Formats: sequence, C-alpha cells, structure tokens
Amino acid sequence: MAVSTPRSNTPSYDPQVLLDSQPVTVNVIDPADHSVQFQNRTSREVFGDMAGSRCHAKIAGKAAPCEFCRMPEALARGGVVSEEVDMPDGRRLQIHWAKAPTTDGRIHVIETIVDVTKRKQDEQSLRQSQKMEALGRLAAGIAHDFNNLLMVVIGHAQRVAQQLGSHPCHHEVEMIGQAGSRAAALTKKLLTFSRRQVLEQRDVPLNTLIRDMEDILRRLIGEQIQTVIVLDSKAGHVLGDPVQIEQVLLNLALNARDSMAEGGILTIETGNADLDEAYVRAHPGAVPGPYVKLVVEDTGCGIDAETLAHIFEPFFSTKEFGKGTGLGLATVYGIVKESRGYIDVTSQPGRGSRFTVMWPRVLTQTGEAEPVAASRAVPAACATILLVEDDEGIRRLVSAVLRDQGYEVLAATDGVEALQMLQLRKGGCDLLITDVILPRMKAAVLAQGARTMFPNIKVLYISGYSGDMLVSHGVDAQAAYLQKPFLPQAIIEKVAELLSPTRS
Repeated sequence: MAVSTPRSNTPSYDPQVLLDSQPVTVNVIDPADHSVQFQNRTSREVFGDMAGSRCHAKIAGKAAPCEFCRMPEALARGGVVSEEVDMPDGRRLQIHWAKAPTTDGRIHVIETIVDVTKRKQDEQSLRQSQKMEALGRLAAGIAHDFNNLLMVVIGHAQRVAQQLGSHPCHHEVEMIGQAGSRAAALTKKLLTFSRRQVLEQRDVPLNTLIRDMEDILRRLIGEQIQTVIVLDSKAGHVLGDPVQIEQVLLNLALNARDSMAEGGILTIETGNADLDEAYVRAHPGAVPGPYVKLVVEDTGCGIDAETLAHIFEPFFSTKEFGKGTGLGLATVYGIVKESRGYIDVTSQPGRGSRFTVMWPRVLTQTGEAEPVAASRAVPAACATILLVEDDEGIRRLVSAVLRDQGYEVLAATDGVEALQMLQLRKGGCDLLITDVILPRMKAAVLAQGARTMFPNIKVLYISGYSGDMLVSHGVDAQAAYLQKPFLPQAIIEKVAELLSPTRS
C-alpha cells in the first residue's frame, strides 16, 4: 500500500517579490568589501542601481565607510543596531543593520532604511504647539493677576486726582495713573498672545484697511526703506477684528523695518488662497478652507533657523536691551490664532524674511453697518447693587466708585456669601456685578440663583479673562461683560446702561 507524503501547510514565497513589495529600502551588503549584493525595488527607486558598488557611496560619496556607520557594531553584537542620520539634502533617515548568515555559511548584513523626515517634522510641530500653548496659559495667568493689581492702582489714582483738584500733587498722581495704563496695555498684549482677549470679529475689507493705513505705514517705516504695496483687486473680505488686524500689520511692518537698518524694500501683498489637504500636511497648524492672504516681505538681515524656532514666543527678542519687549510677534501670533487663521514665516540669514498670514475669508460679504451713537444712560435712583469680588482691593475700589454715584452697594467675597446676602435681603436687588472666577461657586451658578430669588435682576460679569475662558465657566457669550482693568468711568457708564429704564 502506497503511503502519501503529507503536504506542507507552509506556503512558499519568492523572497524577491516579498522584499519588492515593502515601502522601505532594503539592501544586502557584503561586510568584507562593503559592496551591495542585493536591492529591493524601493532601494533602486531611491538610490538607483548599486549592484556591486560600495554601500557608503550612496550616502555621502566618500571613499571610506561613513563615520556614522554602525555596521561593524552590528556584526560584532549579532543583533540589530540602528542610527538616525541627517542627510545633506535635509532628510532624516533611520538606518537598521542586522547580521544575517547565508546558506553557504557566509555572513552578510541586511540594511533597512526608513525616511523619518515627515515624522520628525510632525513631532517637532507638536512639541512647538504644546510649548506655545503652555506659554499662553502662563501668560494669561500672569496677566490676570497683574490686571487686578493695575486696576486698583489706576482706579485709586484717578479718584485721588479728581479729589486733589489744583493741588500741587495732582500732576504726580496723574502720572501714576498713566504709568498704570501703559502697564495695562502690556498685559493686554499678553492676553492677546494667550488668546484670552475679546476680539470683535466682523466682515473686514482687507484691501481697504491697508489703503487707509498706507500713510501711517510709510511714516513709520521711514524714507530709507522703499515700501511697495501690491493689492489684489479680487482679494476678498476677512473675518476678524479690524483693530487687531491693523496691529498685526503694524507689528510685521515695524519688525521688517528694524531688520533693514541700512535701507531696503518692504513689500505688502494681498490675495485669495484656498488651502487644501496637501498644504495642511506640509504646514502643521493650518486648516483647509478659503482665506485671504496677507504677505509682508523685507530684504533685511534675515533670521537664522535657531531664532525661527522661537520667533513667536513672548519676551523672546534679538534686539538690544531696552529696545523691544519681545511681545510684537507674540501678539501677532495670538491675534492670528484667535481669529482662526494661520501664520507662516520663511527666512534665511542675509536674504530677508517673508511673513504670510492667512485670514479666514468671508464668502458672503455684507455692507458694514454704521455705528449708532448710544445716548448716555442716566443712573437709576436708589438702585441696589450686589458686588461679588474675591480681590479685596478691587472690591473696595468698585464699591467706593459706585457709592459715590449714589448707589446702595452690598459686597461679598464669593458666591455662597452673596446668595446668603440675597436670602436676607427684603428690599430687592437691581444688579449683580460678579467676577467670573470665584472661590466655592461658579459665577454662572451664582447668577442663576440670584435670578431665582429676583427674576428681574440684571447681571454684569467682570474678569481679566475673556473669550473661551468665559464660555468654559458657563458664561453666555452674549452676557454683559467688562474686562479688567477698567477705569472708574467705564464701570459707572456700564452700570447706568444696564439699569436704564429703556433697557429691556
């Protein structure tokens, strides 16, 4: 009886077909003379036919093995050794070497090469994004606390100046207030960088905005620099805050001016741009969609790679001490990001710089509404206001300012104390003024509780934060709001407006 040989379940494959199907480079090298004995399809596409040639010739064209090569280490250890290598053309390659004996008893090395350039770029972009986000949170925290201090300084300085009249110290007190206001402007830049600043976004014709700024731009840039403005007549309108867009343009123009101490050419261009997936893949942080492009280019000294890596960080500056705060480009970055735009910079030492800002394009343009002058409201007689503020200095200042106007003011340090006051209140309460971030209770919960007891009570939120920070704490985006630091007159006018009988 014939016995059949069992058929093997292990399929057979052609090694050449298997290796040619791989998207990575695979080479087999003879360690005796470093000659290439085998290449897969990807290797031939990347390096060409190298059969019989020396392996290191493909990397740097050297007559001796490359200094980074760890193939001898792989042979000695018998395991897999890998190394990441920076190529002259800017690519980054990850190379693996592994010892592999052949059927005839000889030893060869299998070399596998993977191009990790894109992965490294993505990792670097992620680290940069995380660093900028962390810096933004730090800047916002500093600005918030500093705003509280400045508000007390500015507010009391203004009140004292009014009381002094023609006293010899009146001018000195005014100077204290002015210094506080300049410091407040600095914290506003920090808030803009950290994307915690309120932006009044609307339909803005970018070309018109630039034309209106042309005279002041030329005066600021100076005669030694030739300013060329090229506006695409088809450039659309952008969605943004016109004041902030002006600030972006001014900062970029002044930055360009400072890089051309000996004179040069400043070019400002506009145009439409539609960012696709390919652009987004090449520019991490960008989002596909329709944009209006603003380009500010100079022929100045340029920026090296190390400086470019930190160009948008707050307080980073290459200027001499005392000649810059290091917040100009950081402010630009914050405004663009808050506007849901994208900014990119390309530069080389000695070859100038090119900043490209992408503003979201308005697809359906509408005419700008003419601002309506609001009549100044008259304070409501004998109105009662509940002020909730955990900062003692601000609480005392605002209470004094409002009492000077004839209001009855109740003051509490947090939401729990405030609700207890309202529960004991028999005469009603007309207005709740509350800081957004309070201990023990959220301001939005406090406002809800106050409306339960007094349905007609008005609510005014005050805070050094704004934007997404307010929404995250449950504050309606349409709620009445006043951002710190504010002058005494600002709170007086806002309260009068909210308590006006004509306001629903």
